[in-house]
Amino acid sequence: MATCPKGHDSATLDYCEVCGARMGAAPSAAPAPSAPSAPAPTPSGEVCPVCGTPKAGRFCEEDGYDFLLAPPVTAAPSTPTAPPVASPPSVPPSAPSTPAATSWAVVVRADAGYFEVVKAMGGEDAGTLAMPRFVAERRFALTGQQMVIGRRSRSRGVNPDIDLVGPPEDPGVSHVHALLVPQEGGWAVVDMESANGTYLNDPNSNPLDPHVPVALKDGDVVYLGAWTALAIQST
Repeated sequence: MATCPKGHDSATLDYCEVCGARMGAAPSAAPAPSAPSAPAPTPSGEVCPVCGTPKAGRFCEEDGYDFLLAPPVTAAPSTPTAPPVASPPSVPPSAPSTPAATSWAVVVRADAGYFEVVKAMGGEDAGTLAMPRFVAERRFALTGQQMVIGRRSRSRGVNPDIDLVGPPEDPGVSHVHALLVPQEGGWAVVDMESANGTYLNDPNSNPLDPHVPVALKDGDVVYLGAWTALAIQST
């Protein structure tokens, strides 16, 4: 009796009389083990950028990568690259200097030369005028929208910014004598129809026209009253 490849005893030698298998055929080889299949990607197809494990939740199951908060990871280059050449440290450009803002002021003093000019004009009260022996210099910073020059008067409600009431009091100064007003790049003086006029730099010249701003520059002198001079200063 012959035995078929499946182990049956068969009297026939060509085909097994039990299962019909071809006699003498080599037993079929066992199927080769299949290679482990790659893990199925997640529905989104997103994988860990560090190890390539498919995303199964917020954190990678292999290395703990946080898909929600961690920054993207750039794969390292496959071939080594030369280190970049360090550039010399740059020096930040210095900021352009801003010129300091110009401040303006007036210095009030008694001027004996101007007093002599006023007396020579022979005004109504020229004969009664007397030059004071001492007048302390006073300094006023120019600020705001205007500076009123004059002498205060409670009855008239006048409170000038540059108050020349004294002592000693210059009787030739009107209660509201003139204004100093800011202009682009400086200040200007405006006569307010004063009784005795306002003069710029030269007391022998004509007085300023009322209500007309006249630009001032550093070093100008405004004369008014009987002996008062206001020197314009900028710093």
